[in-house]
Amino acid sequence: MVGLLGGFTTFSAFGNETMNLLRDGELWLACGNVVGHAVLGLAAVWVGYSTAYLLWK
Repeated sequence: MVGLLGGFTTFSAFGNETMNLLRDGELWLACGNVVGHAVLGLAAVWVGYSTAYLLWK
């Protein structure tokens, strides 16, 4: 349950920061925020899977 609620607050913070950047007219930073979070998030998942594979191989 804590993980589920933590996911909601993390996503809310991400959305809030992106909207604040857009509201301030920082379109490039807002786009960079979205792309950066997506790329870094997927990279972290890949590292996790790779590490698990190497440990339990």
